[in-house]
Amino acid sequence: MPEGEDLFSATGEPDTVLRVFEALPFALGAWQGPDHVYVATNAAYRALLGRDDLLGRPVREVVPELEGQQFFELLDRVAATGVAETAKEWRLQIDTDGSGVVRERYFDFTIAPRRDPDRGVAGLLFFASDVTDSVLARRGAEARAQLMSEKYEQARDAVTVMQQALLAPSVPVVPGAEVAAAYLVAAEDTAAGGDWFDALALANGELVLITGDVVGHGVEAAAVMGQLRAVLRQQILAGADVAAALSTLDAFSAHVPGARTATVCVVVLDTATGRVRYCTSGHPPPLVASPAGAVRYLPPSGGTPIGTGSTFPVATDALAAGDVVLLYTDGLIERPGRPPPASTAELAERAALSVAGRSFPIPDTRARTVDRVCAEILEFLLRETGYSDDVTIVAAQRTAMPDPLQLRLHADREAPRSARTSLRRWLVRIGADHAGTVAVEHAVSELVSNVVEHAYSGGDAGHAPVDIDGTLDGDGCLRVRVRDRGRWKTPAKTPEPHRLPTSRGRGLTMVRIFADDLVVDSDDTGTTATVTFRLTRSARVVTEFTEGAIVGRPEVSPEFAVAETEPGRLAVRGDIDIDTAPILKGCLDAVSHSGTLSVTVDLSEVTNLGSAGVSLLSTARDRAAKQHSTVTLVAPPGSTAHHVLSLVGLHGRADPGGGDIPEPSGDPET
Repeated sequence: MPEGEDLFSATGEPDTVLRVFEALPFALGAWQGPDHVYVATNAAYRALLGRDDLLGRPVREVVPELEGQQFFELLDRVAATGVAETAKEWRLQIDTDGSGVVRERYFDFTIAPRRDPDRGVAGLLFFASDVTDSVLARRGAEARAQLMSEKYEQARDAVTVMQQALLAPSVPVVPGAEVAAAYLVAAEDTAAGGDWFDALALANGELVLITGDVVGHGVEAAAVMGQLRAVLRQQILAGADVAAALSTLDAFSAHVPGARTATVCVVVLDTATGRVRYCTSGHPPPLVASPAGAVRYLPPSGGTPIGTGSTFPVATDALAAGDVVLLYTDGLIERPGRPPPASTAELAERAALSVAGRSFPIPDTRARTVDRVCAEILEFLLRETGYSDDVTIVAAQRTAMPDPLQLRLHADREAPRSARTSLRRWLVRIGADHAGTVAVEHAVSELVSNVVEHAYSGGDAGHAPVDIDGTLDGDGCLRVRVRDRGRWKTPAKTPEPHRLPTSRGRGLTMVRIFADDLVVDSDDTGTTATVTFRLTRSARVVTEFTEGAIVGRPEVSPEFAVAETEPGRLAVRGDIDIDTAPILKGCLDAVSHSGTLSVTVDLSEVTNLGSAGVSLLSTARDRAAKQHSTVTLVAPPGSTAHHVLSLVGLHGRADPGGGDIPEPSGDPET
């Protein structure tokens, strides 16, 4: 390197170099020593942090909010190895204006060693650009393209359906524990792999968590995985203990080419006591993390992979209240460029921070701990190295037993809406997601509506009680009872003004469709209707990990509204029930000129579609057909309206975004 006058002749006069350094359009800074003390910054760097008092201060003192976000660790690694590191679109929560307010930003940056001929690495150079605007703009464009591209949507849905046919589509909702699972496919064109997971709720209140890994990739490995998963699942549900179930699986594997050396981890958690029994069977051991920040790997139980003639010893442990147990496959610890010991240590460190809620200065309080842990572990561990193998992660947190639902309402016209509101809140508290609450909410709402309509007569009907109670059993079975104290009145021959003429009789039919079981008992003291559901929560299967792809957050139910967004198109949001269906009917009549003009009804934001709404839409469709016009229903797959219309047989007329969709051959939700 030139020195003295030779240096100036090569780089320019010092004043010129300083002006150029100051005017560079990207942030440039320099640190010195093991504490990374600022020795130089340009104007763009100071503007990036919104402060000028940087020189002579360690970087950890200037931006302490970056602790736990892997940034300081990156500085230390470059200083130790002398190898530059480059990051693209890193998400950081940082104070960018010196106000003390932490905001989320995205950065491209490079950290390079600054070398001294005599001492080696003397400090670090930092080049950075704030790319938040471009990241958000690109994501917005991607979201719009996703919504506009029907072909892409159909292809993505097909991949998801294929994955869910091979994997567990959901995890149980049980008292005393919250469960989350995520499966990240290594390559989009593979759409299948040898990893699997399962979560089973047993009648004795135990929760069984399973992860497994078949050697190989693609369709062949997926076929083996599907067979092994089915056999192990059947054995557990039939009552076999862990060792016996794995022994049966081991014997079965001899008849399945490609099954030899598959690894399995089975954990059985007693949600009431916290007692844990587990067997690792050649699989990476479970990880336990506490809200206080403690973390530990459970000792391997000693079993070897399936098909190797091993016995399957079972070890025991215990979870305290709030502890999270993690099961995972080797794709999480065998990442490109990371030796397994380092990856194993990083997983433990990241799990400790995430369970304790210390990954970011602004914790995500909307998400459950187990959802946040799955998402943050994948984000932090994979964004730096990428991944070359499928990644599976299952998390379960031991929680307090939930209180039962107990409601007493007046049997008036507000009762169905009040019941739905209280029921939604309770279902979220016990761990149900939106998909899991749709059937429960609709069935209970119909039962309460029946009480309001039929159980009581006379002027005091609105003051008569309707009691609703709900309990969640240890096997994930939800039971809700709706009881009245009346004598059911005979239906009037002439419908009341608020009733739609064809809605009578659909209510109990819809309840039977939504519920796993319905029992109605009547005596001289009143009528009790009991509905039973197997409550589950969707697992996440994704072909490409992005921030937000794993986390599930509770949805907010909007107030009812209907508006003509363009000529001949109505957009509806909120609940369509016995009170709001007549409002929608009036708008439909006005826009369609009593059925003589074609109309489109967008149901994408509908949160409840009761029997009154179903009857209205069915009647409007039939009336339009007689007058040679059409009623097109827009109900995207996965929406509440699509779920209801599919179950009641109107899905063939529901349009997911602009064209008719065929009758489904399988699950109507897919």
